[in-house]
Amino acid sequence: MIFIFYFFKVKLIYKNKIYKIKLIKYIMSLESEETNTSSFNDDNNIKIIKNKEDLINNDLHINHELNCLISIYLLNIISNNKLRSDYKDLLKKQKKNIFNVKNVPKLSIGDFLYRITFYTKVSYETLISSLILMEKYCNKNQIIITIYNIHRLLFSSILINIKFMEDKVFSNHFYSIICGVNLKDLNKMEYEFICGIQFEIYIEKEYFYEFQKSIKQ
Repeated sequence: MIFIFYFFKVKLIYKNKIYKIKLIKYIMSLESEETNTSSFNDDNNIKIIKNKEDLINNDLHINHELNCLISIYLLNIISNNKLRSDYKDLLKKQKKNIFNVKNVPKLSIGDFLYRITFYTKVSYETLISSLILMEKYCNKNQIIITIYNIHRLLFSSILINIKFMEDKVFSNHFYSIICGVNLKDLNKMEYEFICGIQFEIYIEKEYFYEFQKSIKQ
């Protein structure tokens, strides 16, 4: 387990250096599609990073070790779900779910998580809480986490937690660009998730710390 952790950690750190450049190119390409604007700004006037200095400064807040642990945690869940005897039946049932996509996203879970934390500056507590809410949603709605729904489930949970826990909250248009979905779909995802957990966002402190320990084991 220790070897796997450090393997993923080294791999993610190496990929992150390359991925930073890809992120800038991607966002810059989106900016060119905006009409009558030279750069993308959301309602709270957040600017897309365009130079190396801003890129380095924006990376300092990221907890790479936590991102690595969460990635391994989610990959283990997906692998374990594949071993379930009812896996194929559950896949068919949740095909029409808003979080399910037809094709497996090209962006890995680790890269997707890095992208989220890079641009949203989401806190450690918010990330852990998001995993708990995602678990709650799956349990309440008989949904299993798969490679087809993990990206949308994860982002929806983080988005709701950002609005509940963070001081800085930006527009859904900004978050839709980070997630890589259109605004209408993001709004539907957010609505479906919050209704799916029956608006039970609050997490007991004791359970939070227990869950946190389980991820680090």
